[in-house]
Amino acid sequence: MSVFRFASFVLLIGLASPCLAQSALTSQIQTIGQPERTVSLNEFPLSGQWTGPGQNIDVSQIVRFGNPGLIKEDSVVALEDGSYFAAKELRTEGVTLHAYCQLWDEMQVPLRPLRGILLRAHLDPDQTRQSLDRIHNYQGSHDRLLLSNGDYIDGTFRNLSALKVEFQVGEKSLELDRRRIEEIYFAQTSATSAPPQQGVWIGFRDGSMFLAQNIRLADDRVTLQMRSGFALRSSALENAYAYMVYLRPLGNDVRYLSDLDAIGFKTLGFLAPSWEYKKDRNILGGTLKSDGYISQKGIGLHATARLAYRVEASDARFKAKVGIDDDTDGAGSVVFKVYVSETGSQWKPVFESPIVRGGDLPVDVDVPVKGMKGIALVVEFADGADVLDHANWFDARFEPE
Repeated sequence: MSVFRFASFVLLIGLASPCLAQSALTSQIQTIGQPERTVSLNEFPLSGQWTGPGQNIDVSQIVRFGNPGLIKEDSVVALEDGSYFAAKELRTEGVTLHAYCQLWDEMQVPLRPLRGILLRAHLDPDQTRQSLDRIHNYQGSHDRLLLSNGDYIDGTFRNLSALKVEFQVGEKSLELDRRRIEEIYFAQTSATSAPPQQGVWIGFRDGSMFLAQNIRLADDRVTLQMRSGFALRSSALENAYAYMVYLRPLGNDVRYLSDLDAIGFKTLGFLAPSWEYKKDRNILGGTLKSDGYISQKGIGLHATARLAYRVEASDARFKAKVGIDDDTDGAGSVVFKVYVSETGSQWKPVFESPIVRGGDLPVDVDVPVKGMKGIALVVEFADGADVLDHANWFDARFEPE
């Protein structure tokens, strides 16, 4: 099956703003062994150094730069590598998806690397995140339509238009009212590939997130080379820097706790039932977010809980930010604690936060773990018992020396 190798974007001129005059990205950066600071960058190679005015930063030392957004409107298209983007006016022609984006104009994307489509983003961004996870985790051998009443239909996707979804079930061809469809899942066309080890996550202001194997900003145009082989290239973009808000390179020298297996987990509900911890999600399965700070990586816990990990010889420090998730609308209050063990059996406290309440700024955690055998993350309820104690450990990681 032939596919288009490029998807063309054209800037929506009506969205131009004074910030288009910038010639570099300026934001907070977190790097290994350094305090968080503000830098300006304009070159982002996959390896080597990211550079900007007076800046040369080894990409292997970068944890994250900037802050991603949340998708709050339009449809959402999910790619097989975990990328997703907000769009509207979706329709298909043959093996190509046509779409119109808030920040870009006409798009043409091959269907082959798509995992699915959320036809209407939810008002609650956590529900949008959960929908995208369902789409990404779908492993069926047939395409699937999830209906608005919760039922689903398995078969073969044929076409998407402004009003209808055409779907084949056996010998029967269906034309369904698009308003009845919540999500479209595409059958996997190949075996599940291993998680990517290289690339750069790039977040845009509308909440779209792309995993690029290469990013190039030149001649007022941004080109993203995607893992699945096709490229995304902007057109007539006055200044690409105005729309990129987040960068996170893969293959750095940190070990995220969410990528590791815990060696122990205990939870004890007071008023609420016991909760399982979540990897890279808040306790309800949504995006990790506190007072507007958003993270792809981290741990979601509910008070009261204790989560332990093994510390390796190469680990020098444990770092994170902690806060109550924004899904509580300002409710919830907890105390975050960190314990370490030199023997694996006896534990000593090395960090205790003040009471952290919903709506508070995230609190930094930075403790030495060199020579330790284990580390335990503890969340305890504060005032109000454990009601809505949705505790986030953002970017929880071990850093080397």
